[in-house]
Amino acid sequence: MHWRTLITGLVLLLLSVQAHAERTPDDFVVISYHDVVDRQVTPNLPIYPQTITRARLVEHFNLIDAEGYQPVSFQQILDARNGGAPLPDKAVLLTFDDGYSSFYDIVFPLLKLYDFPAVQAVVGSWLDVPAGGQVPYGSITLPRSRFLSWDQVRELDESPLVEIASHTFDLHQGVIGNPQGNEQGAAVTTIWNRQTGYESEAAYTARIRNDMARTREQFEEHLGREPRMMVWPYGAYSQAALDLAAEVGMRYTFSLLSSPNRSGESLASIHRYLIDQETSLETLGEILANNVWEKESLRIVHVDLDYVFDPDPVQQEQNLDRLIQRIYSYGITTVYLQAFADPDGDGVANELYFPNRHLPVRADLFNRVAWQLKKRAGVKVYAWMPVLSFDLGDDHRYVLNDRTGGEAPEHYRRLTPFDADNRRIINEIYQDLGRMTKFDGVLFHDDAFLTDHEDASPAALSAYQNAGLPGDIDALQQDALITRWTDFKEQYLADFTQELFNSANYYRQSDNKAFTSSRNIYATTIMNPESQQWFSQSPEGFARAYDYVAVMAMPYMEEADDDPDGWLRELARRSLASVSAQQLVFELQTQDWRTQTPIPSEEIAEWIRILREEGIQHIGYYPDDFHENHPNIDVIRPYFSQGQRFRKLP
Repeated sequence: MHWRTLITGLVLLLLSVQAHAERTPDDFVVISYHDVVDRQVTPNLPIYPQTITRARLVEHFNLIDAEGYQPVSFQQILDARNGGAPLPDKAVLLTFDDGYSSFYDIVFPLLKLYDFPAVQAVVGSWLDVPAGGQVPYGSITLPRSRFLSWDQVRELDESPLVEIASHTFDLHQGVIGNPQGNEQGAAVTTIWNRQTGYESEAAYTARIRNDMARTREQFEEHLGREPRMMVWPYGAYSQAALDLAAEVGMRYTFSLLSSPNRSGESLASIHRYLIDQETSLETLGEILANNVWEKESLRIVHVDLDYVFDPDPVQQEQNLDRLIQRIYSYGITTVYLQAFADPDGDGVANELYFPNRHLPVRADLFNRVAWQLKKRAGVKVYAWMPVLSFDLGDDHRYVLNDRTGGEAPEHYRRLTPFDADNRRIINEIYQDLGRMTKFDGVLFHDDAFLTDHEDASPAALSAYQNAGLPGDIDALQQDALITRWTDFKEQYLADFTQELFNSANYYRQSDNKAFTSSRNIYATTIMNPESQQWFSQSPEGFARAYDYVAVMAMPYMEEADDDPDGWLRELARRSLASVSAQQLVFELQTQDWRTQTPIPSEEIAEWIRILREEGIQHIGYYPDDFHENHPNIDVIRPYFSQGQRFRKLP
C-alpha cells in the first residue's frame, strides 16, 4: 500500500451545509493542500491522493473571498498572540505540503492574484535530488521535475506572501514498525529490523534529532535562516518529536488534527483540515465556519488480546482477520484493547503484548492489532492497561493490608504506588507502550484502588506523614481523619495515573485524534457513596481527572439478580447526577463469571435500550468473543450500532 493512502481516511465525513457558526475572536482555521494539477495543460499527468485541480482550487479561493474569510500569514498569528494587531474575523491559514513544483507554477500566481498568504512545507532530501533524478515517493519514484528547485524555493521565500517551512529532511516515508511488517510514519516509529530487532530508544532519538539538525543546516545554507515551523509528514508527531524540533528552533508545528485553533491554545501543534479534490464547496464552507460534525455517542467493544493470541502464527492472523471484519461491520467507534496478557483471568499482568524493559513479552501483538483496527476498521483504539497490578516478583514492594500485615488475597496483587522504584518502573512500562505501539487513548484498569485498610506499607505510611496525616492506620480510620485519608489516596492515585498518561503520550504517535483517558470505576461507589472509602474512588473525582468515567455497569457481578434492569436504571440515574453524560461510559457484562456462562444477547440488547432511554450516551461491553459471535452481532446491532448520528464539534 502506498503510504499516502494511509491518510485518505483523515478527510472528515460531513453533513450538508449548515448556517455559519459563530467564531470566537483570534481563532483561526488551517487547511492543508498538497499537489495541484492543471488538466488543460497536462491532461495525462498522474495524480495521487490529496491532489487537487487548479479549477477546484480557484473555486475554493473564490469561496474564501466571497464569504469574507481572511487568509493570514503565520506572522500575523504570532503577532496577535504576542499582543500585536488582533487577527481579522474569520482568519484562515493556507498551507501546502511536500514542495511540489505546482506550487511555483500554479499556486504562487493565484496567491498574488488573490493577495492570499500561504505556507509551503518542503522535504529536504527530495530537494537534494539532482535535476533529472528520481525522488523516492513511498513505494514508487517521481521525476525530480515534479518538485521545487532550491532557486524556486528562495524566490518564494523572498515573497511577503510565502513562508517556507520544513517537512523534515528525510522522514516523509513509512518504516517497518513491527515484526508483522506494518508501515508507519518514520518520525514517530521505532524501526523494526529483521536482523537486529527494534531500534533502541537512544537510536530513535538520535535519528530524529539528526533529521531536525539536517533540515536546519539546509535552511541556513540555502535560505540564510533557520526554519521556525515543522509540518509533520502524515500529521504524525509525538511529544518527543515536538521537543526535538524545538531544540533546533522549530517551536511551531502542524498536525492533521481536524479542528479549529482556539485563542490561547499552544502553537506547538497546530490543527489542520486535510483538503483534496473531493472536498466540495459545501464541505469547505462547513470547515471554515466550524460547522464540522462527528458521531455523537461512543460505542465501545472491549477486546481481550488473549482471544487473538495463538502460538500458531497462521491461526493468529486468522483470528485477527475475524476480529477486524467483525469490528468493521459492527458500526462502533472505539475498541478498548488489552495490552497485557492475562490468560488466567486474575487481572494481574505477568506478561505484556508489547516490547518493554521490565516484563516478558507473551507476543509482540498489540501494535499489530491496534494498527489494523485503526486503519482497516476505522475505530479509535485505547490501550487497556493496569495501573498497579504488575507482578514483578517477590523482591518488589506491594500494597499491604493492615489486618494481615501482608497482601490481601481477595484483591489483585498491586505494586504500592508510594514506592519510588515502583513508580519509575510503571512509568517506564507506559513509556515503552507509547514508543513501541500506536493508539489513541488509555483505559486504566480497575486495579487502581486502595481499601480502607490499605496501603499499610512503610512507604505509604511515610507518605501519609509527609502529607500531615498520622502514620498509623488505626488513627487514620477514625471518623475525624478517614475522609481526609480517603481524599488523599484518591488524589494520589489520580496524580499517578496522570504521570502514566504523560509517559504513554511522550513517544506516542499523535495524528488526527486527540489523546484521551478513561478509567474504570466500580458501580458500588456510585450506588453506595459510603463505599468510596473502601476503594478510594469517587465519580466526582474521576470526572475531574479523566476524559471518560467508565462505570462497570455489570448487574450480575454486583449480585443484582432480582432486578438487573431496575438496578441499571438506578445506576444510570445516580451516575448522571454526579458525572455529565458526555463523560460517562457504561460498560456492560456479556459473561456471568459466577457460572462461566454467556449472558443472552437479547438480554444485553435490552440493557442497551434501557441505558439509552435513561440518557446514557456512551455504551460498551466486555468481553467480546468474536470466535463464538457473542454477543450475537445481528441481535445487538439495531440497539448498539452507532449508525450515522452526528454532533457538532465544540
